[in-house]
Amino acid sequence: MLMLNYYNMLRGIRLHLTCTTHWNQNTRLPAQVILSRTTSSTNQLISLALHGNRLISSSSLSLPPNRCVIPRALNSRGIITGTYPSIPLSPYNIRLLKLEKDPHACLPIFDKCREILESNLKPDLTTYRVLLEAHARNKDLQSILTTLEEMELAGCSPNISCFNIGLKAAATQGDTVILEKIREMVAKAGLKLNLKSFEIIVQGLCTNQELEHALDLLGDMTVSVNEGGEPDENGKPVIDIRPSLQCYISVIQLAQSLHESETAYLVLKMAEVQAGLSRIPAVVYTDLLARAAEDYVLPAVEHCWKKGVKEMGATLDEGTCMLVLHCAGHERAPQLSAEVIQHMGEAGMEFREYHFAPLLQSFSLAKKFKSAFNVLSIMRTSGMKPTVLTATSLLKILDEPGNIDEAFICMQEMHREGKAVDVVAFNVLIEACGRINDLTRAMQIFEAASDLKVNPDTDTYNALLTGCITDRNMNEGKNVVKMMQKAGVDPNVDTYQSLITLCLTQINYEDAFMYLEEMKSHNVIPSEAIYTSLVRKLARENDPRIKYAIEEMESFGYVIGPNMREYIETGGLSNLEESFRRKQIRLAQRRRSGHRPRP
Repeated sequence: MLMLNYYNMLRGIRLHLTCTTHWNQNTRLPAQVILSRTTSSTNQLISLALHGNRLISSSSLSLPPNRCVIPRALNSRGIITGTYPSIPLSPYNIRLLKLEKDPHACLPIFDKCREILESNLKPDLTTYRVLLEAHARNKDLQSILTTLEEMELAGCSPNISCFNIGLKAAATQGDTVILEKIREMVAKAGLKLNLKSFEIIVQGLCTNQELEHALDLLGDMTVSVNEGGEPDENGKPVIDIRPSLQCYISVIQLAQSLHESETAYLVLKMAEVQAGLSRIPAVVYTDLLARAAEDYVLPAVEHCWKKGVKEMGATLDEGTCMLVLHCAGHERAPQLSAEVIQHMGEAGMEFREYHFAPLLQSFSLAKKFKSAFNVLSIMRTSGMKPTVLTATSLLKILDEPGNIDEAFICMQEMHREGKAVDVVAFNVLIEACGRINDLTRAMQIFEAASDLKVNPDTDTYNALLTGCITDRNMNEGKNVVKMMQKAGVDPNVDTYQSLITLCLTQINYEDAFMYLEEMKSHNVIPSEAIYTSLVRKLARENDPRIKYAIEEMESFGYVIGPNMREYIETGGLSNLEESFRRKQIRLAQRRRSGHRPRP
């Protein structure tokens, strides 16, 4: 009845009626009814509110004159989400919002804003926001600052969303000066930056590669924690907003790009302990894993391997696996090396010799000789042929005092355990003895070959010859050749080179020419190193056969360089020796002439 009376009172007036879906739980009546009337001269608003039998007048709503607010849409909870255009500016704003969807429509937006000014209309927040977006797309930071200042002067104060548009534009271009100016404007407007604002600022600092500044800002937003992950007594942050995951990821990626892997690792740990953060994506761990491995930061590598690969199940490519293998080998982490090899096998990668070299290195540096020998055996059973070059890292470790004996004991234990001893491991031990000039020890290990069920190969005898060269023992070298012939093992280029080099260490070096001719009779071209050693020996001994050696050397295409020619001309003296000899000659000449030598 009450509604009918009011309807009669407003008869003849065009009504627009919209009721919200909120209902009073006691009366079950509509909580608010808004009616609007439009006349030819002015818009008048009449509000009718029903709460029981009480009427609230339109004056109590305090709405601005000449403006109709008519709800046009309600969401699922009955909240008004938009209004019908009822002021002259609305058509322009609607057009601006449509233009905003086109990322290339900067000039049409500027033209439409110019039309608003020419129509003597006052822009509102929507107008300015679209204009700021257009300036941002146009990368015009100065116009953004000017627009923000103009909004304040026009009485349309920008909200934090407007300031964020400016912050994002400055951050994208890495202009931290503009970032600071906008932050000052926000503070002057009495507003507070929100999480989105700080994400933008951190991204801007990272774009400008200001790692220290970004870390300081991140630290101000983060609660300090102790070793147990609990906030410490000074744990209250300077900024009362917790950083988002994106803030951490941006700083981590910047640190990685600057090869600051340790810093990136610390930021990652910080992100993990902060409450409320969502699960960190596996790609963050795998990216840091690769860079930390490249920088040999083992703690970061081990942590990212555990989290990203073992727990999250990320699959790595061969390049990343190799980086991790090299890091593990360099930093003496055999367990990590073994896990990487296992991961590569599970991923279906085809193994090569260079995949196992870092694993062998890690075992060698950790002095786990038995495991290192096992790697060589595994390689051979997998169809790969390891060589002494493969075991270079093991050879370097065996040069240290006491390691040869320890390694030989491990080899004997493997044999007693029924494990095969690879011939490359056996050869490495013999060569290590030769490198430290212990030919006797090398021969003792060689004699144990039958006990260890090892069949010596060409490299085994070459390793013995290396020891003979170091010891300048020609007789033992000839014995090695006899043993080699008796075992039916064919020599290779390295064998002949070792024999010729051994002969050249003797006063009587005639056998060098014999081995050289024998080498050529097998259709094997002597290497440049062989001829270089021979020519240098002939130059020192002033042997006239040097002429023929040089001619033969050049016939094979080897070039006699300036240093070699000077060596030949000076009778085998080095540059330093020749300089000293000439100085002595000058001193002798001065003495004979009565002049005192210069100090």
